[in-house]
Amino acid sequence: MSNKKKRLITRTIILVVLLGVVGFTLYQNLHKDKKVAIGDKAPNFKLETLDGETFRLKDLEGKAVLINFWGTWCEPCKREMPLIQQAYEKYHKQGFEVVSIDQKEAKFIVNKFIKQYGLTFPVMQDKDSKVNNMYNVYNLPASFFVNREGKVVRMEEGEMKKKDLEKWIHEIL
Repeated sequence: MSNKKKRLITRTIILVVLLGVVGFTLYQNLHKDKKVAIGDKAPNFKLETLDGETFRLKDLEGKAVLINFWGTWCEPCKREMPLIQQAYEKYHKQGFEVVSIDQKEAKFIVNKFIKQYGLTFPVMQDKDSKVNNMYNVYNLPASFFVNREGKVVRMEEGEMKKKDLEKWIHEIL
């Protein structure tokens, strides 16, 4: 095989690889999940509760909702969970709901955590991280405050303090 032919083959391979990379990059950018932003309608999702019931966010339309992503191993999650439970007890009759989403842990570990912290709000598991990805959650805890119109009015990453939690609940009630 001549040097000229080898160069042509090498150049063709390089061109095909470059076109593939450019095509993949364009595809990723066009099909990238939209990041949830303040003012957006909270993306609906369907998960199973630990009790085996089907939960859909859209079923809470007309209510003020705190969507909280957490894990049993997460120290800030452990510290804020009693505050969330207290807020749920205090504001539930006013139309405040908590949607608690554990990240891919064994059911028995989550049930132990629920008992330990006396949680009475619904707890779901996001076993395949679909909801986690939908809301672009990368660090725990992560909280989304959704008003009665279904719009995200606040997003918080990290541990919430009691005074802030109270203030933010009042914003969505």
